[in-house]
Amino acid sequence: MISIIVADDHAIVRKGLNLFINYEDDLQIVGEAQDGDELMSLIEGTEADVLVLDLDMPKLNGLTVIPRLHRSNPQLDVIILSMHPEEIYGRTAYIKGASGYITKDKAPRHLIHAIRMVQEGEKVFSPDILNRKRKKRSIKLSHREVQVLKLLVKGYANKHIASELDISDKTVSTYKLRLLKKIGGHSTVDLINFATYNPDLIGEGESEVEA
Repeated sequence: MISIIVADDHAIVRKGLNLFINYEDDLQIVGEAQDGDELMSLIEGTEADVLVLDLDMPKLNGLTVIPRLHRSNPQLDVIILSMHPEEIYGRTAYIKGASGYITKDKAPRHLIHAIRMVQEGEKVFSPDILNRKRKKRSIKLSHREVQVLKLLVKGYANKHIASELDISDKTVSTYKLRLLKKIGGHSTVDLINFATYNPDLIGEGESEVEA
């Protein structure tokens, strides 16, 4: 029996996953979480083989959660189930340690197949995602922008970042908006996606990085 945890902030999605996953004789959902914090608490006391994980969760988003999960549960297979196209976030999910990526517009059988495949040691990504190389584009970030970006990627809330850097919440929000504008992003997930392709965001003054 393959034990599965589902993490998604939409109750209707979790209910739907329950219906078609538990219908399979070899699959069983053993836990559900509606946000990142709840998921981390659940994982500590629940044995599972596979995590079906949404990217856009409150408190801790999916891309932030994956590395934390692997530190405490290295054998756990993570499958991203997202509304976002694989070509946007699939490569980052793979680099972070996910075993597969399925979009929510796929038929349920695709997720069922992916669960079984990752348990056999396979990676469920399109060949393009596994082989893609990022195009280079020069973007300059100030030292403070780099500091804020690093803390956002770690999953820190604005208040925590403000305390860490001794600046106001409003100033943190300003830096976040400035970062999003520079990379052409819309959310923290976009910033994590960007930072994953640019792991050497270190240095004083201005840093030239790739987008």
